[in-house]
Amino acid sequence: MPLRSPHRPQAWQYALACGLVVAFTLHLLGAGVAWLIPQTAGAVILWRTALRHRCGWWLIAAGGTTGLLANAWWTVRAGTGAPPPHTTPMGLSLALPYALHAAGAFQLTRRKRPGSAAESGALVLCVAMLAWSFVVLPYLGAPGYRQVDQALAALYGFLDLAILATVLVSATRRPLFAAGGAALLAAHLIYAAAGSEGSAPLLAGGTPYLVAQLWWVFAVAAALHPSAVQRPADGPAGRAGLIGMYAAAAAGPLLPAVANPSAVVVVPAALTAGLCGLLMLRVGLSNRLAEQRSRQIGAALHEQRLLQRRLAYRAGHDGLTGIANRDLLLEHLGRARAGDRRYTLILFGLDGFKEVNDSYGHAVGDDVLRQVAGRLLLFAPEADLVARLGGDEFGLLVIEAPDAGDLAERVAAAIAAAPFVVGERRIHLTGRAGIADGVPGNDAVLGDADLALRAAKQAGGARLAWFDESLRAEQGERARIDAGLRRALLDDSLFMHYQPVVDPATGRIHAVEALMRWRRGEQIVPPGVFIPVAEQTGLIGALGTRALRLACARAAGWHREHGLYLTVNVSTHQLRDPGFADGVREILADSGLPPTALVLEITESVLIDAADTPVLGTLRAHGVRIAIDDFGTGYSSLAYLHTLPVDILKIDQSFIRRHEDPPRPQDVSLTRAILELARSQDLIAVAEGVETAGQARLLRDLRCPLVQGYHFGRPCASETIDTLLVEAARIPAA
Repeated sequence: MPLRSPHRPQAWQYALACGLVVAFTLHLLGAGVAWLIPQTAGAVILWRTALRHRCGWWLIAAGGTTGLLANAWWTVRAGTGAPPPHTTPMGLSLALPYALHAAGAFQLTRRKRPGSAAESGALVLCVAMLAWSFVVLPYLGAPGYRQVDQALAALYGFLDLAILATVLVSATRRPLFAAGGAALLAAHLIYAAAGSEGSAPLLAGGTPYLVAQLWWVFAVAAALHPSAVQRPADGPAGRAGLIGMYAAAAAGPLLPAVANPSAVVVVPAALTAGLCGLLMLRVGLSNRLAEQRSRQIGAALHEQRLLQRRLAYRAGHDGLTGIANRDLLLEHLGRARAGDRRYTLILFGLDGFKEVNDSYGHAVGDDVLRQVAGRLLLFAPEADLVARLGGDEFGLLVIEAPDAGDLAERVAAAIAAAPFVVGERRIHLTGRAGIADGVPGNDAVLGDADLALRAAKQAGGARLAWFDESLRAEQGERARIDAGLRRALLDDSLFMHYQPVVDPATGRIHAVEALMRWRRGEQIVPPGVFIPVAEQTGLIGALGTRALRLACARAAGWHREHGLYLTVNVSTHQLRDPGFADGVREILADSGLPPTALVLEITESVLIDAADTPVLGTLRAHGVRIAIDDFGTGYSSLAYLHTLPVDILKIDQSFIRRHEDPPRPQDVSLTRAILELARSQDLIAVAEGVETAGQARLLRDLRCPLVQGYHFGRPCASETIDTLLVEAARIPAA
C-alpha cells in the first residue's frame, strides 16, 4: 500500500482550485442554468458541515440555500425569454442571503459563549423586521419602486457594513470566510462602479454576478477546511450582546409603527415592544442571577478542588513530621512490587525513645521526631521515598540501591552524630535498622523489614540487621506461642512450681519462690521461652495475675501451718498498670494470705523505672514487701538502694557461682561486702544460685540469712513442698 505524502493537497484545496476554474469557465461560456449545478453541490457540502458542526454553519448553509433558490428563480425566468427584472425585486431576493451570511460570519468569528447563537438570531430577525417595514410593506402597499429602492439601498448599506466588520475580524483566523465576505462586498462595489443601472449585471454573464459566485467557492473551501471543526476559545456571556438583544427586541416591533404611524399599527407595536422589553429585562435579571450563582459555584468548586488536594496530601503524609506516611509507603511498595526492578526497604527505630516520652513528655518527643525526620530527609536524593510509619519508626524505600547497607549505616550515624536539642535539653539517641530486599512480586517486604528491625532491637539496639528466613521461622514460633498462651489462659495447662528459700545454718524452709510453668502437649515450655513472647504481645499482665492467684491460694495454707512467706516475680508491665495494686489486694483477700506473707520480686532496672509510680507505696502501706531481684546486675548504686522502697535484697547467682572450692579471697570479699551492705540498710539478704556444698558452707560462714538454689532444692510441684515441710517438722529443733 503506497504511503500518503504529507504534502498531498487536502480536500479544501481541491475545492478552492476546482471552484475557481469552474466559476471562470462558466462565466466565459456564458452559461446560465449550468451555474445551478455547482451551486447545488456547494449547498449540499454546506449542509453536511452544518449538520456536523456548530450553529454558525447552519446560518451559512441557510444563506447559501436561499441564494440558490433566488438564482434558480431568476435564471429559469431568464431562460424563458422574459426581460430582466427590476432591481428592486432582485435586491429583495438577495437581501436574505446577505443577512444570513453576515449573521453566520458573526457567529463563527466570535468567541463561543452561552447565548451567542441567540444574539445572531436576534440580529437576523431585526434586519428582517427592518426590511419588512421599510422595503416589503411599501412595495406591497404602493406601486413604484422609488421609496422601496431608497430603503433597500439603506438596508444593503447596513448589510455591507456588517459583512465588512466580519471580514476584518476573520481575516487572520478564518481567511477563507473573509475572502467570501470580500467577494460579496466586491460584487456590490463593481455594480456601483458600473452605475447601478438595471439588473442585467446581477444575472449570469455579468461581472458582479461572477464575483458574487466566488462566495460559493470560498464558503465550500471553508466548510472543508480543518478549521471548520475548531471553535474559538470559550468566553463568558457578554453584556454588550445582551444589550444588543434587548435593543433589538424592544425596537424591532416599533419599526412597522415608524413606517406606518397609524393608531392601528402604533398601539399593537408599542404593546409588543413593551412586552418584549419586559421579557428581555426578565432574561437579563435571570442572566445576572445565573452569573452570580455561576461565580459562587465556581468558587465552591475551586475550594472543593483545593480541599481535595489538601485531603489527598494529608492522606499520604504524616501530620507530625510532614513526610510520607505508612499509606503512601505501601502505595510506593505496591508500584515497586509490580515493577521489574529490585528494591530495598530500610526501617529505622529509635533506641530509648520511650524513655524520652516518659521523662520529658510527648511534646518533647514530638519535637525529637520532627528533627529525626529532618535528618532522614538529607538522604532523600538517594531514596525513592522517606516515610514515618508511626511512633518512632521510619522507613526509606530505595530502588536498585548499589549498597543499601551503607546507606542504612550512614543514616544511623546521622541520628547518633549529634544530640537532639529541645529547649535547654540535649537528648542523645541511637538508631537501629532492619533491612529487607524486595524483588518484583514480593508482597512481604514490609513484614520482612519489620522482623529485621525487631531482631536489631533484641540484639541490643544501635545496630543493623538484615532479614533472613530464620527470622520468619522465629516469628512463626512466636505466633504459635502467643496462640498457645491465649488458649492456656482458658484451660489448666498453666501451673506453678515452687523453689524453697532456706536458712543455711539450720536448713529450715522460710519461704518459697513461685515460678510459672506451661505444659504444651507433652512438652514443658521453659519460662525463658514464653515470658518474652508474653511481654511482646501484652499477655504478661494476664499471666502475672494468673500466677499470683494460683501461688497465693496455695501458699495461704503453708503460711498458716508453717509460717512460710511467698515470693512472686513482677514485670514492669504489671507495675505500670494503674489497677495492679487493687488487683493484688483483691487476690490476697480471696486467698486468705496475709499481705505480710507476700513478697514481690522486682529487678533493679524495673524497680527504678517504677519508682515514680504510686503502686509500690500503696502495696507497702498495705503490708506487702518488696525485694530487689538479681541485685548486682543492674545499677547496684548505694544512692538507689537508700531511696528505693525495698525490704529484701536477692544477690544475683552470678556472684555465688564465682565461689570455687577453695574460694578466691577477692570473690569472698565482694560477697561479704554485699551482705554487709544489706545489713547496714536493714535489708534481708537472699543468695540465689547456690548449687554446691562449698558455696552453702561459705554463705553460712558469712552469716547470709537465707539462700536458695539447686543444692537446697529445685523448683518442684506443691506436693513436693508439702513433703519437705512434713519431713522438716519431724526434725527436732537444735
